[in-house]
Amino acid sequence: MMTTNNSTPISAVDRNRKGGVLIGVIAVMLIVGVMGVSVISFTHTSEHSHLSANARSRAYYLAESGLRYAQQIHCEEFAIDEKGWLHGRQRTLSLLGGEQVEVVRIVDNFWATAIVDASTAQRARARVPMPLSLCGVDPNAPPSDEFAIFGDVGIALGNNTIIQGDVAITDDDVEIKGDVDGDVLANDIEMTSSDSTVTGDIYSSGLVNVKTGSVTGDIHSANGIIIGSARSTVVEGWLFSNGSIEVGGGGQVGGHIHSCGGDVSLSGSAVVGTAANPIEIRATGDITISGSAVVYGVVYAGGSIVVGGTINGDAYAGGTITNPGSVTGEALENSPGYVEAAICPDLSKLDDLVLPDATVFTAGGDDVSVPAGTEAAPIHYLAPGIYGDLSTSNNASDTQLTLNAGSTSHGNYYFDSLSFGSNMTLYLDLSGTYDIRIFVVGDIDIRSGLNVFVSTDGSSYSSMRDAAVDPLIAARVYWESHDDFSLDRNSNWFGTVYAPNGSLSVGSGSNTCYLIGSYFSGDGHDIAGSTVVHVAPNYFAED
Repeated sequence: MMTTNNSTPISAVDRNRKGGVLIGVIAVMLIVGVMGVSVISFTHTSEHSHLSANARSRAYYLAESGLRYAQQIHCEEFAIDEKGWLHGRQRTLSLLGGEQVEVVRIVDNFWATAIVDASTAQRARARVPMPLSLCGVDPNAPPSDEFAIFGDVGIALGNNTIIQGDVAITDDDVEIKGDVDGDVLANDIEMTSSDSTVTGDIYSSGLVNVKTGSVTGDIHSANGIIIGSARSTVVEGWLFSNGSIEVGGGGQVGGHIHSCGGDVSLSGSAVVGTAANPIEIRATGDITISGSAVVYGVVYAGGSIVVGGTINGDAYAGGTITNPGSVTGEALENSPGYVEAAICPDLSKLDDLVLPDATVFTAGGDDVSVPAGTEAAPIHYLAPGIYGDLSTSNNASDTQLTLNAGSTSHGNYYFDSLSFGSNMTLYLDLSGTYDIRIFVVGDIDIRSGLNVFVSTDGSSYSSMRDAAVDPLIAARVYWESHDDFSLDRNSNWFGTVYAPNGSLSVGSGSNTCYLIGSYFSGDGHDIAGSTVVHVAPNYFAED
């Protein structure tokens, strides 16, 4: 049987044409595919860039918010103690949205660090600075107004001395055997009595040597810090130094230790930090912990770490770590990238500290001799004016003298010299609108047992130590001697004393004086067994 095939045979040309079309279709599909992948990749990159930029912006603004919050905290604390947020302090601030920002104060700037999206590919970090605000401080006020004791030449604060205010010696040293309820600023500073205490901060352009005693604030030193070996030697605050730091024997430090220009060494039974409040030790050089010394916290050394005692925490060294078995945490040597940089001391408070200019004046009038009081005239009244030498009867308890403030101008008194005998009484009449100001060409010499009474109404007088007398009115009494000022034992004194060319000495031995005001000298202070209550003066020189 025969079959018939009606299909038309396909030529070779047609077959080639169809193959070309298929290749073209495949090529187009490939091109479209590549373009699609490119578009997706471009879109993803664009979105990633947008998200990264957004994360960076959020980190920046978060850091700025942390700075504003830190400034608020600083001024709130400043209103309480006039210190606020201290140099070197680092805190983690929690903001209203639950975010956290690390903020540290370094000298006169805050630095805030914020991190967002930490566990994602869009992780962003911002570190932003902001200068501290003045928090209501008058930038034009003389720096010396801040101090109870201020001068060019060194000072010795004897046993049983209490200074309720700050102490500053611009060009010399300070030896502390008593107590300072405030800051101490000087060249070399030495504490030598187990009973001595500084409740503020210490700022030194030289060396700080706390042989014994206690410091509740921070210590900032240009050249080095030595904490003595006595068990009574305690520093509760931080240590900052451009030189080496030593903590010996039974010395105790409760705050962080930063040496940004030297080594740190702990010896004997020294203890730094506590289990409840661990600290950090950071040094650009080596750190040596010998004897039975104990550190609670983390230790960072730019150089090597030698552990003879114990580190209850981690240790990171740019060099080697000797005896890492005495480190309870991680001991990582030859890892400079893990070493946290030390914070240098803030020594800006030592800048621009100079004595104010002395007043230009003369005296040369008639001498005044104040006799013992009589029943008819128990009190000698002396009007403002220009006089020669002023002296009073010696060892006469009924010798009484009154000085007066002015009603239309300052009650200004000018003397060649001023000498008060023992056991006399001085009355200060501040009922006038203006002040009492005494200018003496020579010495002011006050014998023992002086009593001071103050009145603001011109009729009723109260002892300067009476609760009825506002200590702040001591700013209205000013004494300037162009030679020495000497206040003997068991005496009281009221007002600012300024001896720009001479020395200033108070008390003797264990006998105490009580002073309210500010005390400034250009040729040294020697204050034994006395209490000084700081009241800032209204002025230093005659206007």
